[in-house]
Amino acid sequence: MASRYAIYFSPEPGSPLDEFGQQWLGREETTKVKQRLTLPVVPGVAPERVRVLTESTWRYGFHGTLKPPFELNPASSQDALLAAAHIFAKGLAPIALPPLELAIIGKFIALSPAASSAGLESLAAQCVRVFEGFRVPLTAEQMAHYMRNKLTVHQTQMLEHWGYPYVMEEFRFHISVTDRIDDANERNAMLKAVQGLVSKVVNTSIIVRDLAVFHQAERDQPMTVLARIPFGRVK
Repeated sequence: MASRYAIYFSPEPGSPLDEFGQQWLGREETTKVKQRLTLPVVPGVAPERVRVLTESTWRYGFHGTLKPPFELNPASSQDALLAAAHIFAKGLAPIALPPLELAIIGKFIALSPAASSAGLESLAAQCVRVFEGFRVPLTAEQMAHYMRNKLTVHQTQMLEHWGYPYVMEEFRFHISVTDRIDDANERNAMLKAVQGLVSKVVNTSIIVRDLAVFHQAERDQPMTVLARIPFGRVK
């Protein structure tokens, strides 16, 4: 399988949010590890079950998606992608997000702003558009994978046009804490168990100051930060 890239929000290194992400996932976003280093201690949940419920989250990294993962167009290159990201970021100013809260989104547990942010929604939409030319179109198999999620008509249109169903008007910024948890009782129990672990990062504002370009060499390997590109304008 081809390697993939993504444009993410990644917590500022050394921030409480970054420290929580490292402790929770047992990895740093810049570390080229191929296996999990540690598991968090979650009251009432067996360590191996925590591993199962966070396996994909560990692989994708602690992040908020702006441009979902994509295979690179063979007509382009990694250098061209990074150059475009630098040009784009130069015209951006920092965005203050509403305080984060722990929530259930669909069947996932995630950290999400307590209120909407027009600035963040605009940034995500711009990222989808600006980097679209670098994306290889989805295969029929990849399309079918997304269609199994019972998408709405509009989400299907977003998938067909942008390669991902939850962009533009369907976008909701979040930082995944767990994978999908199908059992409602287990999901609610996990939510309650995690609430005590996120006390330092909820109800505090986050500033988005840069773009994080992530790279994944193989689908079974973790995505890691290739470059952090600071915004060029000052508010």
